[in-house]
Amino acid sequence: MFINRNSPYKALIFLLLLLTGAVSGYCQERYLDSVVSRTILIGDAGEMDMQQDGVIQHAVKRVIAGKTNVFYLGDNIYPRGMGLPGSKEEQQTKDIITSQYKPFRAADVPVYFIPGNHDWDKSGPLGLAKIKRQGAFLKEQNDRSLALVPAEGCPGPIEIPLARNMVVIAFDSEWWLYPYNKTNEAGVCECNTKEEMLSKLKLLLEKNKHKMILLASHHPFQTYGSHGGYYSFKDHVFPLTSLKKGLYIPLPVIGSLYPLMRTVFANPEDMGHKLYKEMVSRVDSVFAGFPNMVHVAGHDHGLQFIKSGQTQVVSGSGAKHNYVKKGKNALYASTLPGYVVADQLINNYVRFTYYANTGSTFEQVFTYIKEFKPGL
Repeated sequence: MFINRNSPYKALIFLLLLLTGAVSGYCQERYLDSVVSRTILIGDAGEMDMQQDGVIQHAVKRVIAGKTNVFYLGDNIYPRGMGLPGSKEEQQTKDIITSQYKPFRAADVPVYFIPGNHDWDKSGPLGLAKIKRQGAFLKEQNDRSLALVPAEGCPGPIEIPLARNMVVIAFDSEWWLYPYNKTNEAGVCECNTKEEMLSKLKLLLEKNKHKMILLASHHPFQTYGSHGGYYSFKDHVFPLTSLKKGLYIPLPVIGSLYPLMRTVFANPEDMGHKLYKEMVSRVDSVFAGFPNMVHVAGHDHGLQFIKSGQTQVVSGSGAKHNYVKKGKNALYASTLPGYVVADQLINNYVRFTYYANTGSTFEQVFTYIKEFKPGL
C-alpha cells in the first residue's frame, strides 16, 4: 500500500484506512502506540561529512524509546575499511565508525553494522583482516548492544529478533563475492561454505516462517543504480566524476565506453557478474513463495523502493549519493541523502517510511505499507 504525502485524496485514503482498521499505518508519528518495533536503516554512511551528519542527526529524532534498533547496511568505513593496528589511518577509521553508533547508543538504541565491500578493503587482499578488525573494535567497546553482524569474516546468517513477530536475518553478501582468500581457522564460523550458509538460511526461515523477515545484506537483489547497470547523462559525458567529485572534464565518447565496458567485463560488485547472479538466485530460492520477507540493503548510493516478485528496500545515501533510475518496478527512486524507517505495526503490517533532505530540511518523501500474510 503506497501513500503519496502530496496526494489530493489524502482525506479519502484516511477514511478507507480507518474503515479497514489500518489507520495506524497511515499516521506516521501521531499514533506511536501502534508501533510494535522500529528499525532504522542507513546505508553507506562510512564518511564523516555534512551529509552523513545530517542523516544521523535526523534519524536519532525518529527513535522510539525501548522499541528502536538501528542497522547500518554496509560500507561503514570508506575508502578501504578499518585501519589495521599501527596504520596511519587507524584512528581516523575508528572515528568514522564511532560517529555512526555514538549518537544512537547515547539514546540507548542497539546498533548493528553489516559488512560491505569497502569494509572488506574495497574487495582488496586485506579484506579478511580488516573486517575482523572492524568487529574487534566494536567488541572492545564492551557494549552488548553494539555489534558487527555477521562478524569475523563469516558469512552468517545471523538472526536478530526485533519483536515477537518480526526478525532481521543478516548475512555478509561481500563474503559471497570476495575474490581473495576468506578462509577462517576451524571453529571460527558456524558456516564455512555457500551450501552451509544456505542450509542455515533455510533453518532460520523455517523457525521464523510465522514472522515478518527483513533479510539484510549490503548488496541489493534489485536495483536501478549503477550496480544494476543504469547510468546517468553525467556518467556518459563526465566519466571522471565517478573517480573524483568536481572533475568535470567532458569525454563524451570515452565516457560512453565506461558503462559498456563495465557491463561486458562485469565486476563482482555489479549485478551482471556471475557471482552476484549466483548469490541472488540461490538466496532467493530459499525464500521462493514466502510472502513475508523484504530485502533491505545499501550499495547503490540512493533511496529506492522496488516492488516486483519480491520487495527491495535500498537505503544507500547515508554519506554519498549517485544516480538511480525510476525503473519499471520502482515505486520510489531518488538520489537524495536520506534513510528508511521500518515500523512493525500492531497488525504485523510493516510501514516503510523514507526520509530525505530535499533542500534545507529532511522530509518524509515516501511511505509504503507491506501487508502481513498469516497462516503459512
